[in-house]
Amino acid sequence: MMSWKPDDLQGWHKKARSAFTAALDAGHPASLTGDAVAKLTAPVTAIIAIGKAATAMAIAARGSRAIGPNVPGIIVTNDENFVVIDGMDCHASAHPVPDERGLAATLAVTQMAKGLTADDHLLLLISGGGSALLPAPVSGVSLAEKQQLNEALLASGMDIHQMNAIRRLFSTLKGGRLARLVYPAKITQFLLSDVPEDRLESIASGPAVGDPVPLEAAVSLIVDAGLDKLDFVARHVEALRGGSAEQPARPGDADIAHVTSQILASNALCQDAAVRSLVTAFDSAGETLGLLAGEASECGRELAKRITAQVNHHGRMAYGVTGGETTVTLGSLSGGKGGRSQELALAFADEMAAMVQPPAQWLILAGGTDGRDGPTDAAGAIIDSNSFFDQLAATRALASHNSYHYLAAHDQLLRVPSTGTNLGDLAIVIALP
Repeated sequence: MMSWKPDDLQGWHKKARSAFTAALDAGHPASLTGDAVAKLTAPVTAIIAIGKAATAMAIAARGSRAIGPNVPGIIVTNDENFVVIDGMDCHASAHPVPDERGLAATLAVTQMAKGLTADDHLLLLISGGGSALLPAPVSGVSLAEKQQLNEALLASGMDIHQMNAIRRLFSTLKGGRLARLVYPAKITQFLLSDVPEDRLESIASGPAVGDPVPLEAAVSLIVDAGLDKLDFVARHVEALRGGSAEQPARPGDADIAHVTSQILASNALCQDAAVRSLVTAFDSAGETLGLLAGEASECGRELAKRITAQVNHHGRMAYGVTGGETTVTLGSLSGGKGGRSQELALAFADEMAAMVQPPAQWLILAGGTDGRDGPTDAAGAIIDSNSFFDQLAATRALASHNSYHYLAAHDQLLRVPSTGTNLGDLAIVIALP
């Protein structure tokens, strides 16, 4: 068993970062996609790749002998992961708020889907971020209105499943509608899951998955969040209820029965890899700490209490990994800058500062596996007990959802290169009594 001095935080930083890197490596789409494609038995005639990992997944697919480099396809991804690939129609689009480029990508995807026949086999490569990258507004809803709805959803405090249940109502491609367009061509979809519970309908809002949320349940979410106060939302809800607007596909519908789905990786895979890295580094047992879900600041405080209870109970160092996707409810406070992981880490540190007897030494690393936390240039944050901590400024930053500027001023932002994947958020915590 290795022992650790109270001043060995620099070593903890290295080990936490290594664990985060191990998680990213485990969830990188290249080998996962290549292995899955190699097992296909039916020839692929077209590829559509959507999401933050779309480029890496498409490159791996076309590099496989089972497909080859000449199969046509479309890639829709974010700016950080955009690469031009010969023979493919490549689109960069905006995330988390859609833009005009997303409309162009939507048109290209729609045209390819409609052109497929019963003799075709579409390989659909789906990863997180697709909801914004491929906006596809329904008739009567403009891009500006779709942007307004998306911003309202992001500020609402809803979890990802609730947000995507609403997004599916306002899209011509989400909620199985892409699969409807492709019918009767066969679809094999490989997915990288960035959502809790790996629910297929929530990954990029399920373009080839039947929507299991009844219309009235989704409308209740809209009403509860006050989104029906937006005129275009109220109009479209009325059209859906009256039958003049098309609803999403539903599980069991005949025109989506031609889809075969397989999840290649999820947040759990990343958590396990991070734990293994820490076990090797510290030569002692670690653990996964369950699911990250709920308000980001509350999750951060709960993690601080949980790791403190562990070290106090056992009287020795404790560490663990958790992951998932939290929420940040902005309300009327929309002028701050930050992301889920930044807010979680800062709340963790704030809770430690408020404790009467916190651990003698602690560290938290929280970050998004896509390398971008919210609309910022950072993946998240890394803070330790030896860092200078201005509790008054931190409390104000949390109250105004302005964690980025506090963390940047104290050199506590976590920055990583573009990762090429998107499997939700991770938090690594270490503490010593």
